Amino acid sequence: MPPKRTNNGNSKAASAQKSTRKILITAGEGQTGRLIIDLLATDEDYANKYEELTALVFSDHAKSVLQEYDTVKTVVFDPNDEEMLVKTMSMVDTCLLIPPARKDKARITRTLLEAAKKAQTVQNLVLLSSAGADYAERDKQPRLREFIDLETLAMQPKGDPSTGDTGHSPCVIRAGFYAENLLLYSKQAQGEGKLPLPIGENHKFAPIALGDVAQIAAYVLTSEGPHGLADNVRSQVIIATGPQLVAGPELAVAASQALGTKMEFESIDEETAKKILSSEQGEEVDEACRRQSGLIDVAEREYLLEYYSLVREGKTNYTATTAMLAFFGHRGQEPTEFFQTYSTEFKPKKRRTTKIASSEGAQPKTATRSSARGKAAKSGGDDDVEMEAGDGGATVEKGRRTVTKGL
Repeated sequence: MPPKRTNNGNSKAASAQKSTRKILITAGEGQTGRLIIDLLATDEDYANKYEELTALVFSDHAKSVLQEYDTVKTVVFDPNDEEMLVKTMSMVDTCLLIPPARKDKARITRTLLEAAKKAQTVQNLVLLSSAGADYAERDKQPRLREFIDLETLAMQPKGDPSTGDTGHSPCVIRAGFYAENLLLYSKQAQGEGKLPLPIGENHKFAPIALGDVAQIAAYVLTSEGPHGLADNVRSQVIIATGPQLVAGPELAVAASQALGTKMEFESIDEETAKKILSSEQGEEVDEACRRQSGLIDVAEREYLLEYYSLVREGKTNYTATTAMLAFFGHRGQEPTEFFQTYSTEFKPKKRRTTKIASSEGAQPKTATRSSARGKAAKSGGDDDVEMEAGDGGATVEKGRRTVTKGL
């Protein structure tokens, strides 16, 4: 069992100004939830801004994902145990609703919201939604459009006196396309030096680092004002994308600059994209999901394909960095910084060959700088997730090969 992780070994009880806020994070075993929990549990900037932190997970097996955090309580979601859900909600005043990446996410979110309404204590209600959902069409991008329905459900308690304090201080965070989704194509990047995406040659989007999303969520959850959340986030719809708008070829240029080796963009059609996501490398995403939630993440693959279609329709030609600038003073992680962070996963691997000395005893030719290019840097094991601050100040995760949207 890994050692328990705390905020650099400091006891939160030692602070005379410790907040009394009690936070619940749903889908805590997912990539997004786990990174937000890690920030709150181990980063000294947030350690004294809450009293209790609870994670709601979707299976007993998923509880093991969070065992390393000695200050985090875990509760297993049981849709048939309404009393338990209401009791869980009644013990917190702040909830981050992360819709799980599964087909029944709307039903689960509705169940959790009903429990929060009955508890009447969840004053600060934060929903993690998706940027672009408002541009999605219900018949073309139903997985994306579903987030608008969830936003409606999350905002309803604000105007319902029967829900007590629940939802009095709401906030919606619409996070853009996670840059970590590009890790799904690391096999093509390493083997062929290509980034294959079904977005066309000229259409643009602004991928955001998962660490930046986690920072924004942690900031919102721990902010305080006279009516719950701080006034600069309360009742806000916060849209967050990456700082740079890029087309496929421009993304390849950023990767080439960061990796020090040529990377090319390959425009593929949707059928080819489906094959990649349904192939062995796509199954790696499903395996990660099974380990965390016990379910195959088919809905997540559908979400990705729908987002790509949104890009092709020209509906993602914008950036939204106001929140990062206001909260942290910078725009977030740039594409080059992202590829530097994950250089081991993207950098083409050098093919190893054995040179045989000639009969005259000549030595094998020493590799030149050109022939040595593309050799991957040494890294830890695939299961070793290392948290470190990127150049842009965003907390990112290294060593992970399958980091999907995770909403």
